[in-house]
Amino acid sequence: MKPTPDRTAGFTLLEVLVAFVILTMVVTLCLQVFSTSARAEASARWSEQAHVLLRDRIASFETMGLRPGQQTDGVAADGMRWALAISLPTGSSGSATTKRGVIWVTASVTDPSGRTYTAATARWSGEAFAEADQ
Repeated sequence: MKPTPDRTAGFTLLEVLVAFVILTMVVTLCLQVFSTSARAEASARWSEQAHVLLRDRIASFETMGLRPGQQTDGVAADGMRWALAISLPTGSSGSATTKRGVIWVTASVTDPSGRTYTAATARWSGEAFAEADQ
């Protein structure tokens, strides 16, 4: 007498299809998380590079020979556009030809994605303060 085949062994076609659908959903979710993570990392990298360029442009305004009322711009090696403007504080009694005093230095950087970063600071321009007698 031959043994009869056991119909409960293995998986049915329906069970395989359900497992495949669940696996597809999990893989899709993982790919979405990976894609979002990659975009966030690129954005953070551009932001960091933009802030470094902002600090560099503000620090180098004196070597550019700019005076109040002047501005300059350019493109960095990594494709970021930058602009630097020098102005007098609001209500200042000085003029654009003043050789010393407080000035505003404003820098802006636009990254390749179109996001703009801006920083401004007040600086003393011209002669150093005289040292007090001690």
